[in-house]
Amino acid sequence: MTKRITTSRIADFVVRLLRVREMAMIILILISSVIMSILSPYFFSMTNFLSIARGFSMEGIVTIGMALLLITGAFDLSVGAVMALSGIVTAFLIVTLRMPYGVAFLGGLGVGVLIGAINGILVTRIKVNPLIATLGMMTITRGMALGVTQGSPVVNVPLDFAWLGQGNVSGIPVPFIILCVLVLVVDILLRKGRTLRQLYYVGGNQKAARLSGIPVDRIILLTFIGSGMAAALGGIITMARLTSGIPTAYAGVELRVIAACVIGGASLSGGEGTIIGALLGLVFMALVSNAMTMLGVSVYWEGVVTGAILIFAVAMDMLSRRRL
Repeated sequence: MTKRITTSRIADFVVRLLRVREMAMIILILISSVIMSILSPYFFSMTNFLSIARGFSMEGIVTIGMALLLITGAFDLSVGAVMALSGIVTAFLIVTLRMPYGVAFLGGLGVGVLIGAINGILVTRIKVNPLIATLGMMTITRGMALGVTQGSPVVNVPLDFAWLGQGNVSGIPVPFIILCVLVLVVDILLRKGRTLRQLYYVGGNQKAARLSGIPVDRIILLTFIGSGMAAALGGIITMARLTSGIPTAYAGVELRVIAACVIGGASLSGGEGTIIGALLGLVFMALVSNAMTMLGVSVYWEGVVTGAILIFAVAMDMLSRRRL
């Protein structure tokens, strides 16, 4: 009898554990890793893991901002274009105007803050749908990146600034360290902080949140600014890694980031999601991309896989909501 009770408790614990999206993602990542280690002997190598970590770190920073937006029930399609323009502005300030690195860095961040603020004002004040507002801003920002540079990259960024994207600390890539710090801080604030906890109330029911005295429009505006800032930071670090600002780069980043967030537990309807879950979703997508590379699959098929993952993640989210 005691054994049956113990077994039942263990089974209930395992079921509850699997219902936690983060744990389910960890199990999925582990299974994928085992399969990849069987298919490729080079997968389980420190060099490959560090390469994966450096590769997804910049998109991981953008994922933080997107996850916060999705929790409020909004999203931002302009993050890829913001990455490109922020990197170009930073590179231009360094290479052409010979500005100090700190000033150039702040200039690039300012681009993200400005575009995020415009998106937020369009959505909260003018009541433009986030899809239309950020899609239009994506087109405008990408056009500005191409117009300013005439389609040519801004090159010859000094190698000492490139340390931000290429450097290592005790063998760990600098972008990955930055990502881990940001994830830790924002995730704790989202779980424990009073201000960020309000994002869930806004995403769950805006009308109820307003009646409770929560400044809904201000919170959504600040979240858009945060998303723009995260995209700008990711663009600056990527520019440092490539030592050039490329106007045509980062196309499709917005879809990969949204897919990662939804896979990790966020909902397009708002009110759900965590930073850790979103990051795990991105790790899974990075493993899929790495697997395709190691198995010799053409990079042109990556968009097909990303789109399929996005559709699957959204479909599963909708189905789970219907059951509730």
